[in-house]
Amino acid sequence: MNIKKTKPMFTNLNELKQKISIEDIVGRYVKLKRQGSNLAGLCPFHNEKSPSFNIQPSKSRFKCFGCGKSGDAIDFVALHDNVGFVEAVKKVAEIMNFELEGESKQILRPVPRLEKLSKEFLENFENVRKISNNTLLRFNVTEAIEWMPKAQKEVKVVCFNYMREGEVVNIKFRGKKKDMKLAKDAELIFYNIDAIKDKKECVIVEGEIDCLSMYEAGIHNCVSVPNGASDNLKFVDNCYEYFLDKEKIIIATDNDEAGRKLKDALMYRFGVDRCWIVNFGILEADCKDANDVLVKLGALKLAEIVAKATQVPIEGLSADNERKNRLIDLYENGIPRGTPAGIDGFDDFIRFQGGLVTLITAPPSSGKSEFLDFVAAGLAVKENWRFGVLSFENQPTELHDAKIAEKIVGKAFGFRKDKSNRISTQELEMVSDELFDKFKLLDTSKIEITLDGILKKLEELVNKYGIKGAIIDPYNKILHTMPSGMTETNYVNHFMTKLTSFAKKFNVHVFLVVHPTKPQAGSQNGNVPKRLTLYNASGSANFYNQTDNGWVIIRNRETKIVDVYIDKIRFNEQGKEGWVSFNFDTMTRQYSYLTCSEPNLEFNNTQQLSSNFKPIPTQGTFDDGFQEQPF
Repeated sequence: MNIKKTKPMFTNLNELKQKISIEDIVGRYVKLKRQGSNLAGLCPFHNEKSPSFNIQPSKSRFKCFGCGKSGDAIDFVALHDNVGFVEAVKKVAEIMNFELEGESKQILRPVPRLEKLSKEFLENFENVRKISNNTLLRFNVTEAIEWMPKAQKEVKVVCFNYMREGEVVNIKFRGKKKDMKLAKDAELIFYNIDAIKDKKECVIVEGEIDCLSMYEAGIHNCVSVPNGASDNLKFVDNCYEYFLDKEKIIIATDNDEAGRKLKDALMYRFGVDRCWIVNFGILEADCKDANDVLVKLGALKLAEIVAKATQVPIEGLSADNERKNRLIDLYENGIPRGTPAGIDGFDDFIRFQGGLVTLITAPPSSGKSEFLDFVAAGLAVKENWRFGVLSFENQPTELHDAKIAEKIVGKAFGFRKDKSNRISTQELEMVSDELFDKFKLLDTSKIEITLDGILKKLEELVNKYGIKGAIIDPYNKILHTMPSGMTETNYVNHFMTKLTSFAKKFNVHVFLVVHPTKPQAGSQNGNVPKRLTLYNASGSANFYNQTDNGWVIIRNRETKIVDVYIDKIRFNEQGKEGWVSFNFDTMTRQYSYLTCSEPNLEFNNTQQLSSNFKPIPTQGTFDDGFQEQPF
């Protein structure tokens, strides 16, 4: 399947993932037999006589218990066909007869639909939704004939026209049975955005009809998100300046799990200190959203419940209703398992979620920044994370852009004799916009490089771009101002407390790289060689004590094998301690999974060693200022 050059990456990747039947994809390559609710077959990645390759259709995952390879359908195709993520996505889409869509570089304005609403639609709005014709006229709601995805044909639809400064910027087409779509390649903005311009307060709801309902209740400074409870907050980027002057933002999303997740995302984006929450769940009537309240209880009750919106609790104190909702969610769903980076083998040991800190350390030139780019690229491309990146090791920032592009495409950036190992100009063009959108790289020469200065800049990136991950690389290059009389141990404790507080407040996962101290040679009995652990992070053992997760990288230049030791996991549901080995191909600059092991409890502090491990030389000291090779 060909992707046009003007379409850098795929905007409907999540939709493809939801439609994928992993048994249909894998079944093209492997003969599968049903075993209860699962499927089994001979692994295509290693020689075996008894099937150890297992598929769980309910989770859309595969795993081989012989060689350890695992992942989803896209990972399977990438491994089997030896292609990068982008090519694997295209192959899976072709198998599923699914048309991939990219985000056009050129935003298109839709053709205005000017036909007035028919009697059928008017009666539905007035009698069922309790929305008056006067409100419909004020919001310029119209009608059209449009091809719709659920109906699979042209049908009559309502047109919710997204206006900005009097012009139609986008259109939400809505047919029967919640058959909806937005205008193709149009800009994503809030519905009714002009209504909050120069206002100190505003209300945010989850749908256009909820916005019309607020207007019926006399609340005119209301906007709606364009795509329901979606994780795509591009509309916030495009309307960010409208919220800079807001002193109070009232969030009135739906009273369901998806609505609560959207509420949390908007709170973290705009800052919890200026957010108020409407709780439809406190009403005796079973009301899910603003229109439910309007229909069942009337306009006055809707205005009343919005007026009773409660401010997000002060830091350190949770409101009772929020505690109850989260307690019930925890009871029903358990501790969140976190988000995988999409890395074969590695995903079995660690997953990621907001509000936590991960510590990384390694000997010089082991590739700690390189592997971190690998992890971040997986989270960005496969899970739609955005990152704020402060990397002293990768300046100027275009050098870092090149390294991240390598991890996204799966090929080297620099010149190669074998051209197939180098990113092509077409691939670079395709990936560039995705790279610039997902990674916000900070120029260390243009910002204050104290901890407070860095956190302030990252907070700006949270508010403007909704970053989910933050990379600080390394700690040793930050300008530290230690108060007189404070020990280094106490200072590290102070530093990590600030960092973890930031991660929790803004629901961001922070990755902190710390250079190591000089390792010690041998164990006390002389039988087990010592390796670096997180306790060797230069400065204090408080790095290990306060971080949530952490790994150590050991690279063997002779074998080109890289061992990643996961030395700490905060929540058992999100991972386990152990090690994972990768081969690093210097021609393509890519990691490929080799093997892994869980820790042997006879070793203290995860001292079980990969067969690749060699004692680290004890002569000389580590140079905190080393530079890893950019290419």
